[in-house]
Amino acid sequence: MAQKKVTLSLDANLIEDVQQLVGAGEAKSQSAFVEEALRARLKQLEREAWERSLEAASKDPMYLADMEEVERDFMYADAEAARMID
Repeated sequence: MAQKKVTLSLDANLIEDVQQLVGAGEAKSQSAFVEEALRARLKQLEREAWERSLEAASKDPMYLADMEEVERDFMYADAEAARMID
């Protein structure tokens, strides 16, 4: 993955904490620590957006009707599969 240098202004205490973690071997470098933190936050935001979309879908009458139709369509296949497992 290509890397690009950037300049950021961060709280001095935060930088000191990260430097201590790097010194203790908890992170490879300050850049690696920040990159990992950014990736984690982006992943969290993506998950939260996904959860909001699921919440919206759970209240959408058209979506719920579609899910009921799919359940009816697969009812017999599900029952047959369950019998094969037993």
